[in-house]
This record gives sequence, structure tokens and C-alpha cells, in this order.
Amino acid sequence: MLRQILIIAKQVGLQEIQLSVERNNEPSVKTIVKNGGKYERSFEFEGEEADVYKIIL
Repeated sequence: MLRQILIIAKQVGLQEIQLSVERNNEPSVKTIVKNGGKYERSFEFEGEEADVYKIIL
């Protein structure tokens, strides 16, 4: 699904996207990294650690 979103984002002219994910959501982190996601920063949301990844299109 992420791969399809990246295709559409590129078609509409976006140059990059940022995704946030809870750090303990390993399947989502693996999917983001597999699709080119690079770690940007961390933050806390509702007591949970989360990370932001950037994908350059």
C-alpha cells in the first residue's frame, strides 16, 4: 500500500513525504525503511515514543 501511495505522491508533484510511526510498530518501520525511508527525528505522543521518517520521491 505504501508503494502505491508513493507512486501517486510522485505523480501529483510531491518531492518527498514524511511519515510518523510509533517506535514499537516494527512491521510499519520495516515497510517504511524498505521503501526508502530515512530516519529524521523522534518525538513523544500520548506517552509513546515515535519516529519520523522521510522518503525522497
